[in-house]
Amino acid sequence: MSQPQPEQQKPSLIEDLSVLTGRAFKELDATRRELQEKETRLTIIASESMEKIKELSGINHDLQEKVGFLLDISASLNKKNDELTRSNLELEKQKVHYDQMTRDLKSKLDQVLSKEKELSMQRDFLAKQVDEKTQDLIRAEKFTVIGELAARLAHDLRNPLSIVKNTMDIMRAKPTMRIDEKLQHFGRFDRSIQRMTHQIDDVLNFVKRSDLMLEQTSLLSILDGAIGNILIPPGVKISKPYADVQINCDSRKLEAVFSNMLSNAIQSMEENGEIKIRVTDLDYSVQIEFEDTGSGIPTAIQSKIFDPLFTTRQTGTGLGLSICKNIVEQHGGTLTVKSPPTIFTIRLPKNIVPKYEVRNLYTQ
Repeated sequence: MSQPQPEQQKPSLIEDLSVLTGRAFKELDATRRELQEKETRLTIIASESMEKIKELSGINHDLQEKVGFLLDISASLNKKNDELTRSNLELEKQKVHYDQMTRDLKSKLDQVLSKEKELSMQRDFLAKQVDEKTQDLIRAEKFTVIGELAARLAHDLRNPLSIVKNTMDIMRAKPTMRIDEKLQHFGRFDRSIQRMTHQIDDVLNFVKRSDLMLEQTSLLSILDGAIGNILIPPGVKISKPYADVQINCDSRKLEAVFSNMLSNAIQSMEENGEIKIRVTDLDYSVQIEFEDTGSGIPTAIQSKIFDPLFTTRQTGTGLGLSICKNIVEQHGGTLTVKSPPTIFTIRLPKNIVPKYEVRNLYTQ
């Protein structure tokens, strides 16, 4: 076998090396491009990672702040919890104290209820006794007033009866008496009978109960009727109002009231002076004033003049002003007095609901 020549082997080796080198360069170029692509991808991944890291860092910062806030809240809650624990302990102590107080109060309350029951029984017993005593006093007062009224009436009737008896004795003793003398004695009879009738009428008006007979009436017409019912002495002047008012009233009873006011005024002036009557329209009510020029009413007795049986005169039942007050109040009005000068003031509603309100001692 023949051996190859060295000169012939060199080109083949160079070719192999060239092929290997080209191949290596290709592989290196591919590797370079691959590395560049990986570098690019890594750069993108790194950039995205940095963004994520920044975002996560912000989230972490927010979480740290929230954790700090929650820690502060937790510390505050722990503090509040400690305070509540102490408060609960204090409340437990107070509860024990209040429970003891409640038991004590219940015991005291039971004692109070027992005492209250005992006092209620005593009160009922005393109320019954007071009621019985009150009824006894009312009956005794009624009998006292009846006795006083009977004594007053007997005293007041005795004088005119004595006049009647004496006059009858005189007329029997002188059967041939002249006409003028008989007329004088008949006048005494008439005055005595009128006086007794007046006394009896006062008592009946005070005792009896009667309803109002209401009708629309002129106030001036009632005043004129009252003035016409009394004897006016020459020395007495009566000044009447000019304005008239229509009121719903019992004209008969009010006329009796006005007559009594005028008669009292004439007697207080000793039949010499002036009586002023004033009427004032007050929209829903009317005011009537009787003013006289008499000596006046002492302050000490002004509060008593409307009391039944109270009088400062030697004669009379003392029922006149009491009856007047009852009639005015029955009309829903008021009767007052002030002095000096003496002014009796009557205030009446123009329209009232008909009802009987006044009850005196004898109708109870």
